[in-house]
Amino acid sequence: MSIRILRSFAVLLGSAGICVAATVGGNESPAPGELGGPTTALSPVEMGTWLAGEAQFDREFHIADGVGTPDFNADSCRACHQDPVLGGAGGLELNVSRFGFDNGGLGPFQNLPGGQGLSKLRPPMTLDRENYPVQADVFEQRQTPSLFGLGLIEGISDANILANEDPSDSDGDGIFGVARVLIIDGSPEVGKFGWKSQVPTLEDFVRDAMAGENGITTPSVGRGFALATDADSVPDPELSEPEVDEMAFYLENLGPPLRVGSVAPEVAQGELLFTALMCSRCHIPNINGVVDPVFAYTNLLLHDVMPTDYRGMEEPGAGNGMFRTPPLWGIRFSAPYMHDGRARGLREAIMAHESEAQASSDAFALLSASQQSSLIAFLRDL
Repeated sequence: MSIRILRSFAVLLGSAGICVAATVGGNESPAPGELGGPTTALSPVEMGTWLAGEAQFDREFHIADGVGTPDFNADSCRACHQDPVLGGAGGLELNVSRFGFDNGGLGPFQNLPGGQGLSKLRPPMTLDRENYPVQADVFEQRQTPSLFGLGLIEGISDANILANEDPSDSDGDGIFGVARVLIIDGSPEVGKFGWKSQVPTLEDFVRDAMAGENGITTPSVGRGFALATDADSVPDPELSEPEVDEMAFYLENLGPPLRVGSVAPEVAQGELLFTALMCSRCHIPNINGVVDPVFAYTNLLLHDVMPTDYRGMEEPGAGNGMFRTPPLWGIRFSAPYMHDGRARGLREAIMAHESEAQASSDAFALLSASQQSSLIAFLRDL
């Protein structure tokens, strides 16, 4: 059964009031509360939409569907987001690259024609395959993040994120933290998604990812994230507005990773150390969401945790070395770590924190071996 038929069949059954479990990629969709399943139980109609969005996420796009602009990174969302289940993170081999020109590190940073994205693939018939601008002198890898729980993160208000800003380090702890404020259709919105908080909503996230990762056009709604047209022979939009809505609904309801819930003493000790080392200053255990606190262990602010001589991408409101504090829930599933996957394990990830987080990594290095193990045990419980 094709993905399109499966999607239509699931919606039909859901609309008829029949609760149905789908088989996507050869595996039955996880139940509510299971990793990769919806956050809560859905109504039959909602389950039909969820399954349709899941099928879109799992769908392989082909030349006949318009994949590529001509550049693209993968033929599906699932191609990168599948570890350990659909919607998860991706390994180091799935990293993508960004590039620019910073005059050998002296600045100023400049985007090159076509933007920062350095796509991995091109359709075979495209001329000048992988012939990218040679004037680039700075490159940056980007790791595939987990998408679990994004709907709960979207429900965190802009005001609750802004309340944690400390742009001038008023408390003198060496940690700053600023929100990425984007002007969308003339109004300010706080960015919540992406390594540099460059996307404010999940619907924007879908349109942006379909364009940048798959080279698929979607309807423009005037927010600046959609690729509305391209030069191939497939009629635009290549993904319809209902299909965009289905995928956004899937991501909005993709449940967060649940804690292991270990009662081992070392996990409790590790949590105390997590606070003592000031890790919780950025990886705030919870922020109030629409209804309940969201235990994502992030403040959704930008921080500089890179070495002082780091060279990377710059964007308006998110300078070189500035990255969103990534959520730590489910971190046991998402190795390697950091924005570019430079840390293979959690110890390496902690030690890779510099600049604003230098004091925390230095304090971790001074812990005894058993204390370090306790902190790691706590992180693996998230």
